[in-house]
Amino acid sequence: MQYQSLRHQRLMDESEQALLDTAEASSGRESRIAKQILNDPKIHRLWESRHAELVLPVAEHNRRVPQVIALRGIEVRLAHRRALIDHIRNNHVIGRARDRLFSIFYGPREVRDAILAEHRQYTLAVSSRISADHLINVMCDPISNRLLEEYESIFAEYFDLYCFVVSCEDSVCADAAKLLMLDARRRAKDARLRIFLEQPDKRFSNFERQALLARSGRYPMLEYMVG
Repeated sequence: MQYQSLRHQRLMDESEQALLDTAEASSGRESRIAKQILNDPKIHRLWESRHAELVLPVAEHNRRVPQVIALRGIEVRLAHRRALIDHIRNNHVIGRARDRLFSIFYGPREVRDAILAEHRQYTLAVSSRISADHLINVMCDPISNRLLEEYESIFAEYFDLYCFVVSCEDSVCADAAKLLMLDARRRAKDARLRIFLEQPDKRFSNFERQALLARSGRYPMLEYMVG
């Protein structure tokens, strides 16, 4: 691919390396997804295109604070893209209940096609999340990790309630759950605002400087970086 700048290319190279390292893990869902992305040229090209678009806002900045804030924005978007499959997996939604959910989100589309489309989005989102997590670790900002973990927990709570409300056939139960859903949505909005307003740890530098320091061995937990 043609990237917008050298920084854009470095971010993509680092993202790809994160996938390679995850694929080498012996087990786990993330490892399986990373292998799937890397071993299928068609889906790898799609991932590369989508991920390059995601990290472009990071590449457009040369200072640490806007780079970190842009990375946090990527993580928020990816949490939303994973939400439906995560909800189905975590709540063991199967059969008619699962098909009803897909019809709500995808309309009159064939359920099988909707499932395939959603799983593809989920696969791309998980693989980009692997890379985005690594980029935040490169930037050495534990504040981001705390804020994002909090947001993902609250958003998952909200999304579970949302799915219950829109799919529940008992209007009394749906109305009761709606109050909880609205409260969770408010808390998720507040948490999202903190993600974009709270300043990163200022002891470190921008992406290029962090990459050079990691390569020099200053941060031994990061065993690879782009020069």
